[in-house]
Order: sequence, then C-alpha cells, then structure tokens
Amino acid sequence: MPLPTRRNVLEMALLAGAVVPTASLAPAPAVEARPVADYLPAVRALRDKVRTLVRGWGGGEQLVRPDGFVYAVDVAQLMACFVDAADRDGYGRMRDHAVRHLVRDDKSDPFTRGFVLWRHNPAENDPKPDASGTTEALRLARALWLGASAFDRPGDRELALVILRGYLRHETVDQGVWMVRNYFGFGTRGFASNSYLVDYDPDFVREVADATGDAELSRLADRSRDAVRGAATPAGLLYDLIQPELKTMYPLLDSVVTFSPNDVVQLSNGCTVALTVTRTAPEVGRRLLAFVAKRLGAGGNGTLRMYHYGRTGEAVNDTLPNINEWSTLTRLAANVGDRSAAALLLGRALPSWDYYYTHVNPTRKDAFVASEALASMSAVLAM
Repeated sequence: MPLPTRRNVLEMALLAGAVVPTASLAPAPAVEARPVADYLPAVRALRDKVRTLVRGWGGGEQLVRPDGFVYAVDVAQLMACFVDAADRDGYGRMRDHAVRHLVRDDKSDPFTRGFVLWRHNPAENDPKPDASGTTEALRLARALWLGASAFDRPGDRELALVILRGYLRHETVDQGVWMVRNYFGFGTRGFASNSYLVDYDPDFVREVADATGDAELSRLADRSRDAVRGAATPAGLLYDLIQPELKTMYPLLDSVVTFSPNDVVQLSNGCTVALTVTRTAPEVGRRLLAFVAKRLGAGGNGTLRMYHYGRTGEAVNDTLPNINEWSTLTRLAANVGDRSAAALLLGRALPSWDYYYTHVNPTRKDAFVASEALASMSAVLAM
C-alpha cells in the first residue's frame, strides 16, 4: 500500500502500531508474586517450546501478516532469537530473506544504500520500495551484529555497519532539535518531518561505537541517549513522538516538541524505549518500573492499564495490559537487575506466554509477539 506524501499524527500512530502490535490475547490474571527462582523451570520449558514453534516457520516468506506484507521487525527480531538459541540455520534463513528483500543496495541509488524497508509484499512480481524504517534498521543491524559474533560471520558485521550508516542519513536538525527522522519515502524522495522514540537504540549504537572506535557512531549514541532521556514524562513514563515543526507555532516552548498525542502513552511503547537505554541511562527504566510496581503491588489495587496519561499517570481507560506489555516490562526488570519487579511481573507474563503458545493461529503466527516473549524469557533466565 503506497504511503501518502505526508503522514499526519494518526497515520504515524498506525505505522507505529505496525511496528509494535498488540496481540488479541487474554490478559494474565493478577497473582501474588513469588521469588524469581520459582518461575525459572517453567520459563525454561516454555522457551524451549516456543523456540521449536518458530523454528518450524522456515524463512521470512512464512511470516506474512494478514495484510499480505512481511514486516522487517518480525524478521529482524526472530534473527536475534535464533542467535540467542545458537540456531545457525534459523538465523541464516531469516538473514538471507532480509538481505534479498529488505536491505537496499541499488548501485543506481547510492544515497539509499543500507536503508532497510519497513515491509515488503512477497506476492508482488516487481515490488517497488515503499519507505525505509529506522526502528527496523536498528533491529536488523543489531541482529546481524549478534549473528556475526555468534556464528563467525564477519560479513554480517560489515553489513550491520552499512545499515547503521544508512540509518545515520536519516538524522537532521530542525528548529534547533536533533532527531533521526522516522522514514524516507522512496516515491517522494523525502524524509518524514518527525521521529518516534522507538527509532533509537542508544545501548546498541554505543556498543558498536566502542567496538569500532567510530567517533560518528559515538556521537550518535550520546545524542540518542539524550533524546530518550528528554522523552521522560512527569509521571515516569516515556513520550512517543518528536515533532520539531511544532516550534513554529510555540517558539518559546522547547518541551512541546516531544509528546504523545493527547498526552496518551501506551505502556508497551514506553517499555520498548526504556529497553534501549538499560546500560546508558538505566534510571529511565527504573523510573518506569517504579510507576508499574506502585500500581501492581500492595495498595496499587491493580490500577495498571495499557494506556496512561503522561503527566499524571492516570489511566486513560480500562484496557488491561496484555502480552506485549508483560513481555517488555519483564525484560526491562531483568535487564536492569530488578528482581523484585521481575518477580511481580512474572506472575502475569508467564500465563500470557503460555496462552500465546497454546492458542497460536497457524495462519497468523504473530512473529513479533513470539520474538518479544522469547527475548523476555531469555532475559529472565540470564538474571
């Protein structure tokens, strides 16, 4: 489906939804927290089952969503899961699909070398590139970087760097605000005028910068970290969007350019962003976990919801957290070493993961959901 020449905030929110979908799965019941160690045998057994499930999906061609597209984020995240499982064949299948269909390397268009398409339609005979994806570029570069080390594939390390160079060409300064623009439209030959906070991964870029001694990547890592820190809401959540052009309307208010529409923050999006700074700015994740624990723990009366207002923390409606919220929250707790929060969350996450495994639709695999759950299970087992 061709992108319009200009996306409004709602259309961009839908695009973000394609990157971080919410599965229609039963929410996990509230339970009394037990020590993390009590959950580990069940987590390990379930991880093995889900790994076997995704291994049977073959290459990226099997990941078509109901809209007919294969999404780069699904392919990239499964690649990382296969690395974690030491599954060379699974990684190789997904990697080959990504290189064939998602990574741009058109000799007639050197400017877009290393750009990653956010999706592609395998049913099209001669598919035209739609738009790049910056979140997708980071996920794919990270998977390649991990695969290069795990499977001794130096070419994948070089490809990861090519993708990061393409990602860098999305950066700009607008109205004095630095950002990495959300996408490049191949039809319009223009960049988006805004950026999503899921478009950054300071921890990964810092890792690559330190490993390569690349000063440009080091600068990118620092600026990305500062962008994430600047997205913190008064309630301890994280805003979704950077839109510098708003300064033309509010020239004296620097803070207005980082926001969420109507101040509404989706919990899983905030967790996804916090996961990118667990090493370079861990206080961001700890603050978000404190927000969560206050609403789940004793006296919180189970008031945690999927959507909250960024300023006050008040719930927007009664929509309960679901598998993506429990997955990202549990991984966040594990990655910052918060065993208390992990114990509190595992009682919700584990039933959600099991529900996914036992109810997965063979014609709608929800690869994103599976990859998020697998990453979270591995994070818990690594604590």
